[in-house]
Amino acid sequence: MRQSMVTFAMRDFDRLKCIQSVIDGELKPIRAAERLGLTTRQVRRLARRYAAAGPVGLISKRFSRPSNNRLHDAIADQVIKLLRSTYADFGPTLAAEKLRSPD
Repeated sequence: MRQSMVTFAMRDFDRLKCIQSVIDGELKPIRAAERLGLTTRQVRRLARRYAAAGPVGLISKRFSRPSNNRLHDAIADQVIKLLRSTYADFGPTLAAEKLRSPD
């Protein structure tokens, strides 16, 4: 039997402990929701996913997938090229501030 390794972020590990406590009856869903910054509905969903899939069920489905709000690669390349040509001596923080300013 082959075992797979699962990597948890600290946030996922805290979530695991809270949801396990809810399932064991040691913690009420409303308290777990407050502790995790979620709604009680989401805590119930996570408890169902944990019961069905184990600890892997608590890891975000979006993990290692690109953001929906990302720039297209062509636009990102264009912006980087513009920043390097116009603001070559700026670091990333200063360049980001310059992009946001109304000048």
